Amino acid sequence: MGIAGIIGTAVSPWIAERLRSKNARKDQLMKLRIAIYAELLKGTAHLAAQAHAGAPNPATELEEIGTDELHGLLSQAKVVAGPDVLRHLEELSQQIDSLNRSADLADAAGNIASAHAKVQDAIRGEMMR
Repeated sequence: MGIAGIIGTAVSPWIAERLRSKNARKDQLMKLRIAIYAELLKGTAHLAAQAHAGAPNPATELEEIGTDELHGLLSQAKVVAGPDVLRHLEELSQQIDSLNRSADLADAAGNIASAHAKVQDAIRGEMMR
């Protein structure tokens, strides 16, 4: 019993530090995920609004929707996002690419708004777990 107590006393600080370190990493990942998700929702909302603003007037030159901005956000999200969020982000990316090539802007803009809503719902669902 004495040896077990000595070993337990010697190992106890190591175990405690290991648990603290693991929790700190989880907290850091959650803070990073929240920051990226906030930027992602801000960016996708902007892209959806931009798509709707250009959709009613297809005769005008529609500036290509910010694919660079989206790809930057996607690459950050791929590091921390859950699978459901990633799936919806890929759908959103495809819809934006489609809009940038499409003559039927109203349908494409509606698809982008729908994809943005799915991303938002997936993020909300992931954060509520």
